[in-house]
Amino acid sequence: MDRKTALERLDMGSASLKEQAPRWKRRRDYFDGNQDAPYAPEGVNEEYQALQDQSTANWLKLAMQAPVQRLRVDGFRTGRDQAADKTAWEDVWQANRGDFIQRQLYINMMVHDLGIMGVWPNAARPKSPLLRVESGKRVWLERDPEDTTRVSWAVKTFAVRKRNATALWTPTPVATQGEVGIVYDEDSFVRFERENGSGLWSFVTEGVNPLGEVPFVPYSLNIDEDGQTHPSIDQLMPQQDAVNTIRFNTLLAMQFSAYRQRVFTGYDPVIRDAQGNPVLQRNPDGTPVLDERGQPIALLSKPGRVGVDRALVFPGKDTKVFDLAESNLSNYIEVLDSFLSQLFATGQVPPQYLLTRMANLSGDALAGAESTLAALVGDLQTAAGESHEHVMRLANRARGEDIDDVASEVIWGDGEARSFAQTIDAITKLIATGFPRGSAWAMIPGATITKVDRWLEELREERAAEPFELLDPATQARMKAISGAGDADAAAGA
Repeated sequence: MDRKTALERLDMGSASLKEQAPRWKRRRDYFDGNQDAPYAPEGVNEEYQALQDQSTANWLKLAMQAPVQRLRVDGFRTGRDQAADKTAWEDVWQANRGDFIQRQLYINMMVHDLGIMGVWPNAARPKSPLLRVESGKRVWLERDPEDTTRVSWAVKTFAVRKRNATALWTPTPVATQGEVGIVYDEDSFVRFERENGSGLWSFVTEGVNPLGEVPFVPYSLNIDEDGQTHPSIDQLMPQQDAVNTIRFNTLLAMQFSAYRQRVFTGYDPVIRDAQGNPVLQRNPDGTPVLDERGQPIALLSKPGRVGVDRALVFPGKDTKVFDLAESNLSNYIEVLDSFLSQLFATGQVPPQYLLTRMANLSGDALAGAESTLAALVGDLQTAAGESHEHVMRLANRARGEDIDDVASEVIWGDGEARSFAQTIDAITKLIATGFPRGSAWAMIPGATITKVDRWLEELREERAAEPFELLDPATQARMKAISGAGDADAAAGA
């Protein structure tokens, strides 16, 4: 890749990142709870605005995190012998804190339909290549128009702070904001830098890409045949707005019409003389009391106070008193529950996540309730698993191995909801039929390759230390037969 081509790609990638930035920010804001306030007329008072602020309840985060919490890589299996790949697990995955960083990938898959993992050789530790979760708002992946599953080149941009190069001495170093842009293709990379806002990129360095592929692996769930991503959160954002609006209306009803209101009509509080003229308030010197506009202020009669032992009496023959019934808040709650159920159903989140639904379920009932979520988790495992395997192939190249293990697989932790007793009962029955213990124990929730190996080693140690009397009868008989044959051979030799 020559410098001219690299600069053209850098400009294209930077422009694409800038164009998508508003959508990226809006999705992230909604996920974090910084959502649009429900509609209210202009000029509302502070009380209305306070209710607007209180009406936002972030259900999107729960809907997005529910399937992510079920995803956990427990290991990798080679395609050559289908054995657990301990080298990839220890030197690549664990060395890069894979158990922690994988969550960031899955969140980006749900919110933006684009998680990105970067792979690069590690000069300090050649056997442990670098894995880094990259942000889609700083990395642009240009897909091959003939094969949208392949990334033909990529651009990564990020801001840096550096000391300002000035001849003037200042007691405090002055830092300026700069920007770095790196362009990658299958064979090489080229690095550029520019001062913030200057718009002019300056060449810095270039080098060889030792991986033979663009070193960024995309993670997407809803990507189509044209290479376009479709974030899962997009279809839920309007429903979140509707829920916030319902909560706002409920708070308004609670604030202003949740209680019975007493209404007075035809009541004239102005005190009048015999001729019907208003009686004015007067100062001690007899002059009328004036308001801020210079108008005289009339005397007003105070209305009666409500009480069980009082009667309300108002002057004037046209005065009427009646009640307005309170609002039925249960109607608002029913509508809110219905909208929340629809939001969760669209996001494939089971109803028990609302906490008010489905309590004390059996294992079978819980599994049935979570069938849609289990299907979504399965889709995520399929999509993310392919990307994880691609990352491991690039990692093998980065650490100097020429083997492209295209048949390797990810070992996923069990993310389905079931009772522990039900799981152990199934594992026990499997072992009783002759199923390998190691494979059966790997099904225990929370089991990893390291844990299963330790359990098997502890089992061997315990069996080696077992007294003869504790062995089962069949084993005792075999050992006696072997021991008797040995004694007979020894006697014959004597």
